[in-house]
Amino acid sequence: MMHAPKPAWLPLGALLVREGLISNEQLELALIDQQGTGLRLGELLVQWGWVESAAISRALAEQYEMEFLDLDSAEIDPAAVERLSAKEARDRNAIPIRFIEDGRLLVGVADPTDVGNCDELRTLLGGKVRLVVVDQVELHRALAREYG
Repeated sequence: MMHAPKPAWLPLGALLVREGLISNEQLELALIDQQGTGLRLGELLVQWGWVESAAISRALAEQYEMEFLDLDSAEIDPAAVERLSAKEARDRNAIPIRFIEDGRLLVGVADPTDVGNCDELRTLLGGKVRLVVVDQVELHRALAREYG
């Protein structure tokens, strides 16, 4: 039995163009400006108001073959939140959400590209972790709500 070929990895800008969120011209302008600002492409596009923060997060989830979770509609388990201190959660831009069936802890991260940070989270939480991508704006609201 043959498996369907895995789709080729696409850069964030190409994913956003494919989804019709920005035009090729907008992407070119952003990439040029990005070189001078040091900002990441997604940050720049959100700052300019061209793309919503959640759309960037969804594209990153697709790019890194991870699940996207809407934190504003997710139920967050207080017992899960207790596994990470407020300082650790804020420093790592992450939030424990709930325990899942296989015993792992579901943790939302805003930046799946920060592999070092993701590895630190796994170490801090004892390795039994499943990471999902969450929107940066929703993450900040959830951190304020859950940690005060």
